[in-house]
Amino acid sequence: MFNTLMIVVISYFVYQISQLLHEMGHAIAYRLAYQSKKWRIEIGRGKQILKTKRFKIHLIPADGACYLDDDYEEWYYKKNFIVFLAGPLVNIILFICMIPFIYDINHSADVGSFYRNIVFITFYINFWKALISLLPKEYENMKVNQTDGLKLLNIIKAMKKKRKSNTIKHTKNPLPSDKGLL
Repeated sequence: MFNTLMIVVISYFVYQISQLLHEMGHAIAYRLAYQSKKWRIEIGRGKQILKTKRFKIHLIPADGACYLDDDYEEWYYKKNFIVFLAGPLVNIILFICMIPFIYDINHSADVGSFYRNIVFITFYINFWKALISLLPKEYENMKVNQTDGLKLLNIIKAMKKKRKSNTIKHTKNPLPSDKGLL
């Protein structure tokens, strides 16, 4: 019973922290890319447990969002790609950082269950958080209606479309076909 309760409590805090770090990844990338301080983060749903100028944390761990203000320009494809990739990248870094600890746990007899639970829960939550956020999907009734993966895919499509239209413009012969150079 105690072990199950401990796992639930650890999972709650690890998820909230992982979600916060994910959104902070977006905010930091946005700040660096656009030199703007106009962002805020909201984590979870339900009763609000913390509110500051930039952060709102709710009791129920669910979705999260990093709201970017007016300086955000949709046509800055490369900057936006970095901003939307930064959140999942934080989760990937976190779960990769857990691998040596997992190795240590599996090869050490004197590791406590609390430490073991934190390491494994952090690994799995961040693995799944990265994977799910990179899947291109659209949601209803969420703070943000598109995953980072769908936003990244749309940016890639827009970049290809722009590159293709630029290529067509540059390859057209400016001279009519029946007249040549003498």
